[in-house]
Amino acid sequence: MELYENDDSMEFELQDTDVFLCGHGQNGKGEILVLRLTEPTPHVVLDVEVPGLEVLCCHRVPGRSHDTLWIGTQDSRLLVYQLIKPTVTLLEMSLEGGPITSICHVGDTVFVGTSEGLLHAFNRDDSDNEWCDNDPVCKKLGNSSICEMLAVGGNVWCSCGCQIFVVSPPDCTVEHLFSTHNNTSTQVYKMALCGSGVWLSVRNSPVVRLFHAKSGQHIEDYDISTVVHHLFTGSSNLSRRRRAENVRVTALLANPTTGSLWIGSSAGVVVVVPISRPPLTPRIAGPAFLGYVGHYDGVRYLMRGQSLVRRLISSQSTEEESVFEEISSQVVISCGMGMEDFRDSEGLKTVDSSYLIVWNYPDET
Repeated sequence: MELYENDDSMEFELQDTDVFLCGHGQNGKGEILVLRLTEPTPHVVLDVEVPGLEVLCCHRVPGRSHDTLWIGTQDSRLLVYQLIKPTVTLLEMSLEGGPITSICHVGDTVFVGTSEGLLHAFNRDDSDNEWCDNDPVCKKLGNSSICEMLAVGGNVWCSCGCQIFVVSPPDCTVEHLFSTHNNTSTQVYKMALCGSGVWLSVRNSPVVRLFHAKSGQHIEDYDISTVVHHLFTGSSNLSRRRRAENVRVTALLANPTTGSLWIGSSAGVVVVVPISRPPLTPRIAGPAFLGYVGHYDGVRYLMRGQSLVRRLISSQSTEEESVFEEISSQVVISCGMGMEDFRDSEGLKTVDSSYLIVWNYPDET
């Protein structure tokens, strides 16, 4: 498929197998890529250069007539694009509160969090732009960064320092507030919803913690350092031994359908832990599995996607005569610097750029 050209007259058709990637290009400016997960090789179908510095977060928001893509940058810019015409900017504005670190929507409200603890709420109206003609509601949650936001039961969980603010739309009312850790200097870094529970991690810690989605009650902890240490035990590779000394959680993803909690580590290892499926509380339900292929540096993020996989139905003498069908498969994507096969004692690796690893597993029916 040809790469979408920057032509306002063209419309871009988003598919179920598309995922959004954000960051910065080689020129240092912000960039949004859309990756299409099709075999034999996933490929980029859209590349949009964003005004300003590095893109820190992006979020797809459904609309009445068209979906929109909300983008936050390092230099405090908020941009809103039409998905069908990604070169058409519906909104561009600078927000108070420092770099934009997180974006989340609940119903008719889009929440935008900043590095200085300021929360902005944009409410849908009846105009053509739907979201963009009203001034946002603003609330100061604290002095720490709002690193992560998560839609939970009609509200949004906002992490600010070690605290979780449960905020309701449309006017940013704080319905509940609780602390996630005894150390008040820690910062909630990642969150993942699974049924009646929310798993979260704090920065520079190997522990993930489970809280009840309604009450905020702490339920249990899980430490990944032991399983990562075990993978590298006896390794002659100095880099691996050093990475195993101070393991930290760097990415988090929960999949209630398959009953799995995916945890990215600073050692580049992806840990997959079975958890109870809804309606049960998503507690740890068995021993962890490790990805024997991972990244040379920390796992930057984990995300879910959908891929089209070719499956052979009828085999003939040549591939052109064979019959294939395309089936949909759930995938998890990890991103990090380089790629490494941990089964290779010599440390076979590629470290020159960022890599995406696509993890396939069958759909549950």
